Amino acid sequence: MDKTETITSADSASKKYDFKEVELRWQKQWEESGLFCADEIVATDKEKFYMLVMFAYPSGDIHMGHFRNYIIGDAVARRQMMLGKEVLHPFGWDAFGLPAERAAIQRKLNPAEWTESNIKISRTTLQKVGISFDWSREVVTCRKDYYRWSQWLFLRLFERVLPI
Repeated sequence: MDKTETITSADSASKKYDFKEVELRWQKQWEESGLFCADEIVATDKEKFYMLVMFAYPSGDIHMGHFRNYIIGDAVARRQMMLGKEVLHPFGWDAFGLPAERAAIQRKLNPAEWTESNIKISRTTLQKVGISFDWSREVVTCRKDYYRWSQWLFLRLFERVLPI
């Protein structure tokens, strides 16, 4: 076929789009290049943009209601990237508290193990979709490296705003 020839509709109909191969190839390239990883805060002329979507509650795998929200945020974040901005688009899991513990206990499972397992499953699902989250900045609210700062902040507020 000559480079200038166009493919007829019959030719194109016989060629199937291998979405699994194409998606995996591009997602691997994005990950290796760090495309969605925001640089550390540095003094640059590049305008910054922060895109935060709701944290998922890891009660099971991600479902269509989650995707509706995350795809909208993804479109906004990608547009800002295309406009030349440094985009920070982290993701997190709202995984702390009694509902997670109660659900695990009802299943006769360790709450920490059950929650971490659900996070792993849901993270894999979200990564397959290729949303532009900066996974290096993932937040998990039931981990001590997160909630220790909440406790610290509330203690400081209590000391300064709510004296006994």
